[in-house]
Amino acid sequence: MRARGHGDLRGKNKGLNALGRAQGKLRTQGHTEAMKLFDRLCAGTLFILAIVDCLLVPKTYTGRIWIFGTGLPLFFTAMLNVLRIRNRREVRGLKLFCITANATMVVFVIALMASIGKSRTLEHPQITLVGALLLAETAFSLRRKWRFPSRSRMAE
Repeated sequence: MRARGHGDLRGKNKGLNALGRAQGKLRTQGHTEAMKLFDRLCAGTLFILAIVDCLLVPKTYTGRIWIFGTGLPLFFTAMLNVLRIRNRREVRGLKLFCITANATMVVFVIALMASIGKSRTLEHPQITLVGALLLAETAFSLRRKWRFPSRSRMAE
């Protein structure tokens, strides 16, 4: 045994909590991977809902072009979010376009909810689902990186 500070017993990292830091990094990576998966799930669900919305326009309704026209912005917003996930830093301005598209669609969904009222909004849960997915995608677009403090840092 040697006196403290020689590092023979502890290796290069002389701190006593070196293992704790390594575990914290693994825990942070796990949270980051979970958030990336959740981001992909939200974008994919939004994409599928947009396609279904465009396909389920009633063919006998005379104003069907207007219903189809409201599904297209949702489809394009979903495509932008999928592009943002696949091309994080390669495409300049993509993040700004995603933020703008998501925020615009959130405002549209809120306006739709306000115009049809609470009872009709509750009758159609897909409106609330799309609103929640758009809010999640807006948050994902706004973030820089997911950083979660490890428990050892939270205790300090």
